[in-house]
Amino acid sequence: MLTRKQLPQFGYLNNIHIDIDELVQYCKANRLLNESLYDDIKVSSNSTYKDFVIANEFCKESFFKESGAPHMEGEKYKQLYLTEFDKRKKSDKVNLHNTTIFERTKRLNPNHPDYLPEADERNYGIPNSFVKGKIKNILKLFQSPLGRVRFAYLAPGFKIKPHVDYDPSYIVRYHIPLFTNVQCILGSIRNNSIRTINLPADGRVYFINTGCKHWAENNSTESRIHLIVDVQDQLELKHLVEI
Repeated sequence: MLTRKQLPQFGYLNNIHIDIDELVQYCKANRLLNESLYDDIKVSSNSTYKDFVIANEFCKESFFKESGAPHMEGEKYKQLYLTEFDKRKKSDKVNLHNTTIFERTKRLNPNHPDYLPEADERNYGIPNSFVKGKIKNILKLFQSPLGRVRFAYLAPGFKIKPHVDYDPSYIVRYHIPLFTNVQCILGSIRNNSIRTINLPADGRVYFINTGCKHWAENNSTESRIHLIVDVQDQLELKHLVEI
């Protein structure tokens, strides 16, 4: 498996192209762009991903939630999930607040006594009722098993702080921008060198190296919405073009 050091910060797959206008029309017709349906950090309204959010409490509070919002009730960055937790893997470790970012390696290792299935992204690849029609067809384009898949909303004027998610040897992340503009930026740091890029809604499937410290900011007055697809293998990377 290739690691973050062996992969570029950004790239795109040259074998997949999405008709964005068609996708947007499908999403509008099926209410998938209704921001009132989106949650994530807002734990009070989050049902299917509540355990995952709480298990990653430190990251959600430190990097993804706007300042001034109540604890675990952020609304500036939120998501509509298209996949769910595999309930067959549910644990009896109900006190998820005990986990911290420093325990991540342990709780993601199935062979470690501190393994926490609810924190493991690889356990969230079960398609839900939203995966049909155009969405189902898009996800079929990925050969690797799915991880988390979701629409992600980034509010106007909001910035996700610099952070590291996972090495691509664990989860590979792809972005398909639907609504964006040149003031929506992704940043990445490698060897103390900062790089920023705008991903246009041009139908490309963009690779993001989440093993590098990175961030996102929406400096415009319009919402940014991406379809984010996490996969559990690197089969697609043979088609990767660095940008």
